[in-house]
Amino acid sequence: MDSRRSARLALAESYQTVVGWNKAAGETTMRFSLLIWDFDGTLADSLALALELFNRSSAVWGYRPVTDVEAVRHLSARQFMRQHGISWWRLPRLVRYFHAEAAAYASQLRLYPPVAEMLPPLREAGLRFGILSSNSEANIRATLRANGQEEAFEFIASCPRLFRKGSALRRLVRRLDVPRERILYLGDEVRDITAARKAGVAIAAVSWGFHALPVLRAAQPDFLLTHPHQLWDVLAAVPASAERAPGVSPGAARLPSPAA
Repeated sequence: MDSRRSARLALAESYQTVVGWNKAAGETTMRFSLLIWDFDGTLADSLALALELFNRSSAVWGYRPVTDVEAVRHLSARQFMRQHGISWWRLPRLVRYFHAEAAAYASQLRLYPPVAEMLPPLREAGLRFGILSSNSEANIRATLRANGQEEAFEFIASCPRLFRKGSALRRLVRRLDVPRERILYLGDEVRDITAARKAGVAIAAVSWGFHALPVLRAAQPDFLLTHPHQLWDVLAAVPASAERAPGVSPGAARLPSPAA
């Protein structure tokens, strides 16, 4: 067994003890058993590529390019469309265009390093993974394959209709063999928070993707992560360091970070 795998297993076992994984019994007291991930901005570090493709094609499609990235991160999807002159009727064609353009770069994309490092110990702790994204399944698989993570995910669901993610997530949840209260959706946009609410599952919003932290906080997700390691707190029976939505008291215990 190589040193990296040994370190991952040691880290997983330490967290399994903290979050209540009973290896002998094959049981877990973690509050969630299935994590459904958004892809772009949550798993994949793709914001720079998305903005590059957007600006490169702005003249062709007749919309205004992005000149202030930080300002854009404070806009809702509908505000973004209005400010950049994107019409509703052209949106489906635009999404298909971006899927096709992004395909050439899919195998070059990298997952966020701290997120990628979390995946093996999370699986060792008994968690199951799936993906629901507005990106295409082919693009997602190409990126996961290039990062050695394709086998980690049980399913990949694509929802190219940007404002129908809630319906797609609800249909997906109905087909799964997991109770809603045991499912956690992770996303980087307000759209993801809205989708999780429509589907009746918990949502952990992450601040390392598209939407800025104040925007996500204002949308009141169940959990708000500023670093991937806080996901362990969310999974614990008594959450701690991850921010909680108003009206939900935080737990008393704090989990150790992998750097400890």
